[in-house]
Amino acid sequence: MFWFVWAVVGVVVWWAMSLICTGKAAGSGWWASLIAALLGSWLGDLVLGDWLWMWAGFNVIAGAIGAVVLTWLWNLVVMQLK
Repeated sequence: MFWFVWAVVGVVVWWAMSLICTGKAAGSGWWASLIAALLGSWLGDLVLGDWLWMWAGFNVIAGAIGAVVLTWLWNLVVMQLK
């Protein structure tokens, strides 16, 4: 169940960030930004630890924070390369 919650948090944050950063649900390079969101979600849970809202052993708030930060950083890198 941990992996399911992790994937849902990563995909929801990826979808919201792609709408905010590109103005559409899946901008160019959406595979890379999806991987960044999923990796950020996992890293957020790993680094920030167990606090606030835990669901199936996954820290939802920390996962969302990590996914937002890593997706935002990825979008900054992509914008600089264009």
